[in-house]
Amino acid sequence: MQAAENLRSIQYLRALAALSVVFYHATQWASVPVDIGSAGVDVFFVISGFIMWRTTSDGATGPGRFLAKRAIRIVPLYWLITLGLTIAAVLAPTRFTDQDPQPVHVILSLAFIQHLNPRGEPFPLLGLGWTLNYEAFFYVLFAIALALPRTTRLLFLGFVLVTGAIAGLMCPPAYVLLLNPMLLEFLSGVLLAAGLGKGPGPGRSIGWLMFGVGVAAFGALALGHSAWDAWRPFLWGPPALLLVAGLACVEADGGMRRMPPLGLMGDASYSTYLTHPLTLGAFAMTFGVRPLWLWLPLALIVSQAAGIACWFLIERPMTRMLKRRLLDAGKPSHTSP
Repeated sequence: MQAAENLRSIQYLRALAALSVVFYHATQWASVPVDIGSAGVDVFFVISGFIMWRTTSDGATGPGRFLAKRAIRIVPLYWLITLGLTIAAVLAPTRFTDQDPQPVHVILSLAFIQHLNPRGEPFPLLGLGWTLNYEAFFYVLFAIALALPRTTRLLFLGFVLVTGAIAGLMCPPAYVLLLNPMLLEFLSGVLLAAGLGKGPGPGRSIGWLMFGVGVAAFGALALGHSAWDAWRPFLWGPPALLLVAGLACVEADGGMRRMPPLGLMGDASYSTYLTHPLTLGAFAMTFGVRPLWLWLPLALIVSQAAGIACWFLIERPMTRMLKRRLLDAGKPSHTSP
């Protein structure tokens, strides 16, 4: 079975999801927000559920190793950028007026604990880190599932995630502080991976149809200007699932061509996602955001270039070094004596 991290469809969707979020924040800077752009986060959540189930379905990964791999993947770069932003906010508070680096706020942000910041908003120091708090919660939950018998893992995940979603709807404070229906997007990805793992998929034609319906649904939601906040998982979750399911079915049927530029963007998607708020801010304050027809494409290009540079220079070498020292150190050598 091809590793889920190396699936072209997943890499391409990561690239598109990251670019979608960049687009959303670029339109915010121009005061013409296109809210549907932030649905890239919903696609990321479905992808996470899909990947976690598929990469552990062989039963070879235990809870400890799973968490170690996830931590190496997401923690170092996030900490590096969060600490850098903290230092910048302390040294130049007038330039970083949206940040209030109080010690407890910084610590909770670094610990991936959802909380209210000093302004009473449910955002860590690096604002988009709220999505990583959800990811971290799902990883811990998934690690617990890996400690259970394989036959009960899906039932456990379904029960906890559905219960959490219901609890959030019934209790507004819990809704804001993690427990809300967005958790169901992780579950949808898990169910997709579990379903596709049981046999051949429906084929590339149906896959492309699902993908097209997902794109059309997002387009209709954008044109309809739906009130999305409270209903986000129910409005944006199904189209996000269709995108992932569609391209996964296309690739399973051998219909996913190799596209190196998009693959590179997928590799760098995490770096792009974390760095783009700072990139957009610096670019906007230096050159302005008008005219809009020039600002938007340049914002996307510059943010993507900065993300790729960060991946090449920081994320990839740092991840490889940590993986070699923390995960591969105990593996037996296959070299002849």
